[in-house]
Amino acid sequence: GSPLHHVELPSWANSPEDFVYLHRKALESEYVSLHLHEWIDLIFGYKQRGQAAIDAHNVFYYLTYEGAVDLDAIEDENERK
Repeated sequence: GSPLHHVELPSWANSPEDFVYLHRKALESEYVSLHLHEWIDLIFGYKQRGQAAIDAHNVFYYLTYEGAVDLDAIEDENERK
């Protein structure tokens, strides 16, 4: 990777190392372990689309979904990008 410069950390992080430490601590917490399956359902599972997604407030602008636009049908190269 490349070093990042001029990154503004949130006020609750005392240093870049502290920022990473706190995120690791959160991700390895009991709470996350108990609720990870819910996140998986939202991202990879049945709550991605349809009524389950609507009920879970997990809907996005329609053009962000794969297959919403037929890129092969767009003739203008600038529009395809």
